Amino acid sequence: MALVGEMYRVLLKLPRDPRLVAGVGGAVGYFADRIGFDAHARADLIAAAEKTCRVTFPLLTSPDDTLDVLVEGFSDRIEVNLEHHGQAIPTAGLETFAFPGTEEATPGRLSGLALLARVDRVLYDTEGNTSRMRLVKYVGGKPKS
Repeated sequence: MALVGEMYRVLLKLPRDPRLVAGVGGAVGYFADRIGFDAHARADLIAAAEKTCRVTFPLLTSPDDTLDVLVEGFSDRIEVNLEHHGQAIPTAGLETFAFPGTEEATPGRLSGLALLARVDRVLYDTEGNTSRMRLVKYVGGKPKS
């Protein structure tokens, strides 16, 4: 873990082994405790990060591919960045944000609405065969715009 200013970070490179997801939950829980999340917010972020990891593993197309998980703790938030190479689709179905109920049409995909119930912000970026998702949870809830 590296300290950069007021930020802490840890990078985990996970092969397609769901037993390693507990390490992500441990890192997220550590950061959540460190910056003062309440128990409910902590549990929500851990659950979202672990579930996202589990449903991303099938998108890895090569046995050598890894799911890269960067957990960053700031003074006001935690960001969990997940990056994978392979199928260039996000782990959570974008269609589920616009059309609730469509998650049943895409088995194995995580509902975007389910993620938003646990975190404050979900961001996606896809470039070539690299897909990135960022889960953001703020201390005390999402700041007012």
